[in-house]
Amino acid sequence: MAKLSKKQIERKIRERALNTANILLTDHARKRMRERRITLAMVYDVLRKGMLVREPEPSLRHEALECRMERYVEGRDIGVVVAFEMDATGLPVITVMDI
Repeated sequence: MAKLSKKQIERKIRERALNTANILLTDHARKRMRERRITLAMVYDVLRKGMLVREPEPSLRHEALECRMERYVEGRDIGVVVAFEMDATGLPVITVMDI
């Protein structure tokens, strides 16, 4: 498998996020959403229109790349970290944060 560029990964995350069934929230992500008052609509917006600013990093817990999508939404800079796997359609959301 060829290594994807950051822009290619960003595009694939955006494409997958168009189908809400692909976005899988972990318990940790749900907890952080409640604590930080980040709505599901905000998470969808970040994943569909955000930018992959930082380099993706290999995950220590998953066989995936951890990718942080970032976007200014509703007056806040929001980051959404997903576990990206090339051959999977799902996007597990690991955590969400204000940045």
